[in-house]
Amino acid sequence: MIAQLAVLAALPAAAAPADSLPPSPDASPEPVLKFEAPAGHCAYDGAEGGKPGQMTGFEPGLKSGTELMALYVPCVALQAVRSGTAEWLPEWVAIEKNTVTYPSEDERSLGSHGAVKQLCKDAQSSQWGHLRYTGEDFATLVQKAAEKLSYNDPVVFLGVIGEEEHACYLSALRIVFSPSGKSLKFLIVTAFMQAGDRWVTQSFRRELQPTREAAEAVLASVKKESKSFSDKNR
Repeated sequence: MIAQLAVLAALPAAAAPADSLPPSPDASPEPVLKFEAPAGHCAYDGAEGGKPGQMTGFEPGLKSGTELMALYVPCVALQAVRSGTAEWLPEWVAIEKNTVTYPSEDERSLGSHGAVKQLCKDAQSSQWGHLRYTGEDFATLVQKAAEKLSYNDPVVFLGVIGEEEHACYLSALRIVFSPSGKSLKFLIVTAFMQAGDRWVTQSFRRELQPTREAAEAVLASVKKESKSFSDKNR
């Protein structure tokens, strides 16, 4: 359900897909968002080697309601696929925007990134159940969740793992199968951000490693890149 949290952008009753409403004569054009590839990553062009879902295992946050704006993969992995020494690109950074806008007068949009705090609060409601964990560091949460991961329980949600002015962070562990049927375990950390009148999510998917340092490194990367994105798109 971590991906389904993107639907929280549609919570205001008056919200509707932007293309279903006639443009207001006073409406400003939608701002162009700015992107930059994370360090060591290259932009993935689905037209080069097949659809993203075929080579990367990428799945949108919602099957409808989100739009993929950028997909980055480790450059070394992309080179390996091109040379035929790897079968797919299981690790990626995806940036999506929700196609639903919320009214400008909605209280969530007041102030700089004022909606983020409300989203974190909504995520912890009984409807969504993404609890905020306190008293344990991220690496400990990942280790405990990894013990629960199995073929019978291929997804374990960690809930809300952090909040900053510009982003609400959620995480999950997931078992994913490669095109040849090999199972791998992945750590996913998603930053939910506000850019203009849209929710934007930035998701890191990394193969789960046994060390505490590896888990902390993923979280640190997500926080760094989400801050960079937010600063560029205020």
